[in-house]
Amino acid sequence: MPTNGDLAALRIEGDAAMGDSGQALSMATSTPRDTVSPSTDDAAMDTTPLGSWSGWAELENDPVIFSTLLREWGVPNVQVDEVVPLDSIFEYPPDSIYGLIFLSRWVAQENENETTEAPPGVWFANQTLSNSCATVALMNVINNHGTINLGPILNDFRDNTISMTPKDRGLELDRFDHVRNVHNSFATDFDKMNVDLRLKQDFELAEKKKKAAKLKRPRKKRKEDDDSFEDESGFHFVAYVPANGVVWRMDGLERFPRKLGSVDDGNSWIAVVLPELQAQLESATTYALEYSLLSLSTMTDVSSLEANRVKMGRTRENWGPFLAQLIKIHAEKGNLRDALQ
Repeated sequence: MPTNGDLAALRIEGDAAMGDSGQALSMATSTPRDTVSPSTDDAAMDTTPLGSWSGWAELENDPVIFSTLLREWGVPNVQVDEVVPLDSIFEYPPDSIYGLIFLSRWVAQENENETTEAPPGVWFANQTLSNSCATVALMNVINNHGTINLGPILNDFRDNTISMTPKDRGLELDRFDHVRNVHNSFATDFDKMNVDLRLKQDFELAEKKKKAAKLKRPRKKRKEDDDSFEDESGFHFVAYVPANGVVWRMDGLERFPRKLGSVDDGNSWIAVVLPELQAQLESATTYALEYSLLSLSTMTDVSSLEANRVKMGRTRENWGPFLAQLIKIHAEKGNLRDALQ
């Protein structure tokens, strides 16, 4: 379990809205629908406008977005789907499922992690910056399967980071422009301004707490505890991955992955992770928490590829500058109130 110091360095996602079904639908979340591309044609997309921004934007919880991330990173043969209901996971051959990603409110684990050092041969990265947990979860899945074609760029990244510590992998991921720019290609300038503003507010709050601690002033318990709860209970993605004969729970906010059990020859790793997932879903349902479960599997559906490309093109449209200019024009004409009505 990460300490308070860890949590200051390993931030989690912001707020997200809830759909009618009780599943998380909006920012920093994932609502599943479809698949990926059979080629890497999109991998060379121009993300130069966002290249100078080093933050991570919140992502909408949509499996088509996740599939697009993988495709444009250079991973051509992996698709992302929603798992609804839970037993629908058995509709896939177990060997075709590379990993699962669960999204819900972040809750600190009650039990201590029995893993006290990085397991050899297992690729696990910490989340070191806010809003990157979707990408961290995806990376923690795909980098643990040597059979996945990651494309030359991600293959080199995996080779160069496999001997690093989880923290250093997370830092390298934060500096990996190719991955971060595709992640941020769904963000508008307004989205980035919101992220920067929240980070500034978090920093100022942390500085105030440090000064208060030095002066040994009594804390305003109710207010600060509420702030802390809100900060540490945002939406968060956690990956479940089989690697080296073991099923791991990979939460980038923890120092090391958690071992859920071993996979015996001939047995499905899904059977090992199922009790954990059932407990997570029951808890989310009991407390009326938003949730989503995604699967990463071998690509089988290419029929909706063109529709997905069109959808992603619309998702990436940035109307902010146009609307700002329109408002400016009407303000200069003195008829802004009439235009807004």
